[in-house]
Amino acid sequence: MDIFVKIEAGRYMDSLETLYASSILAEQPGVDSGYVGVAADSFKDTLRSEGLYSQKLDMATGNDFVIVARCEDMAVFEAAVGAVYASFDAEEPDQAEEEHFVSTRAAVLKHPEANLCSIAVPGENALGEVKKALNAGLHCVVFSNNVPLDQEREMKELAREKGLLCMGPDCGVANINGAALVLSSINNRGPFGICGASGTGIQHVAAILHEAGSGVSQTIGTGGNDLKDPVGGIMMLMGIDALEADPETEYIALISRKPGEKTFPKILERVSRCTKPVVALFMGSDRKDVEAAGAIYADSLDDCGQKCLELIGVNYPFASEKELAEQAAKEVEKLSPEQKYLRGMFTGGTYMDEASNALVDRIGTIWSNCPLKPEWKLEDSYVSVENSCVDYGEEEFTLGRPHPAIDPSIRKPEILREAADPEVAVILLDFILTPPGHMDPTGYVLDDIRMAQEMAEAENRHLIFIASVLGTTADLQDLCKQRRQLEGAGVIVCQSNYRAAVLAGEIIRQKKERDE
Repeated sequence: MDIFVKIEAGRYMDSLETLYASSILAEQPGVDSGYVGVAADSFKDTLRSEGLYSQKLDMATGNDFVIVARCEDMAVFEAAVGAVYASFDAEEPDQAEEEHFVSTRAAVLKHPEANLCSIAVPGENALGEVKKALNAGLHCVVFSNNVPLDQEREMKELAREKGLLCMGPDCGVANINGAALVLSSINNRGPFGICGASGTGIQHVAAILHEAGSGVSQTIGTGGNDLKDPVGGIMMLMGIDALEADPETEYIALISRKPGEKTFPKILERVSRCTKPVVALFMGSDRKDVEAAGAIYADSLDDCGQKCLELIGVNYPFASEKELAEQAAKEVEKLSPEQKYLRGMFTGGTYMDEASNALVDRIGTIWSNCPLKPEWKLEDSYVSVENSCVDYGEEEFTLGRPHPAIDPSIRKPEILREAADPEVAVILLDFILTPPGHMDPTGYVLDDIRMAQEMAEAENRHLIFIASVLGTTADLQDLCKQRRQLEGAGVIVCQSNYRAAVLAGEIIRQKKERDE
């Protein structure tokens, strides 16, 4: 196979567009690997690290659009390029024609009514573009990642000075006045305002509210680094201010890993002054610290959603851990003597952390590329040992290519690899629905799941697949359809990632007890 390159000088596309285009390119027949992007230095570095760099790219700049692929021949490459361009041209019949502007200033002059700017440029260019938008009086949603913490603080200090929100960098989820932005699921409107440093966490709680018949007023993503001490929780504090002032918001939910030692007291002090009820999930924090600030303490994403619904008198019926243990006992009976381990394959860090914490209490050490303890780190992320969980959203898998929530092909081949291990009893999967993502993420891997089950049965093993799907019935992929497809393939579908992890852990724990 050879490397082929197409360069379109003077055409810029943002990161969301190029991520989607990369997923289209990767699916084309005869394409071994490939990327779509603008020829910034970071993109060129990615191509070099993947062995896809060509001297043709030497003169290309960050203003040039590039398609690079390793494939069988020029005919295959040209067909793949055609598919990429066709994906850009696909429009709904009633969709208004897009307008293009040479600068943020030009766009604001044409549309003075606009008050929010979505920014998805390479991380090295983010600060300059955010400053332009803020100086033009626009709130910002910044999808760009790999932005240094000192630059993140600089852009957020400017936003605070101007009284504007700067959601991100690395903000994947926001829902403002009913508009689902970036990777956010589509949600019902309702009385709950959510501010969080975890995009998956925000989506999870919002989905519970949606499914229970309630909804969100606004969801504000701060970006994952906002509550670290070098940034200082600037956007979380401003988010609380905004939600408290918002007439559509009656209740507030806050979601994050435990903030930095210097930042956490600032957040708690602000919560103590909030005039609206606050449900707070700061993962790993002490209950008494949260409750001393006057907030309602939540210990998990499921619990956060339940505590929110209790405020409006709604009970959300999650399966109890006792019921999951009883279900696990039935599954254990189907396993062969050598089957004793679990393999978790996750699309992102929030769910993998949640699952690992649920599992470790039941089955001990969880090996991972992002482990709970440093000594539990896998030597090779592609070689699992004993009970292992892998985050396929980590940079080692996604550098220069789409996140698995957008492109599920990243972990697709790993299903059969893990299934081939005769000691594996359970494979644990998560699926996240998002408007710019794959239109059928569960359907994309059904053949692999069925093949894995058939392979195991031929060897007198019963392979248990357990999954959760995050999304809503309003998402284009349709939550109910995605769940039905998995169940039709013999997968046990749980209500949430935490419940799926508890069930998987109980199966391994009970199997060990039976064997001993």
